[in-house]
Amino acid sequence: MAWTQADIDALKQAIADGRGARSIAFGDQSVSFNSPSDMLALLAVMQQDVQIAAGTRQGYRVAATSKGV
Repeated sequence: MAWTQADIDALKQAIADGRGARSIAFGDQSVSFNSPSDMLALLAVMQQDVQIAAGTRQGYRVAATSKGV
């Protein structure tokens, strides 16, 4: 499923409400959550997918070092 900014905004609103929303509808699909941490995990995935689709995701580098032994 391709996430949209509107989906992200709806999930952020549900998280901010703090009422423990158990289910949120995204278009024709409904997603059920067991905990707020599940909501935050989905939010991270959604944001990453939208950034990749928009071409705005920033890359990163990992440096490895050794003592040269």
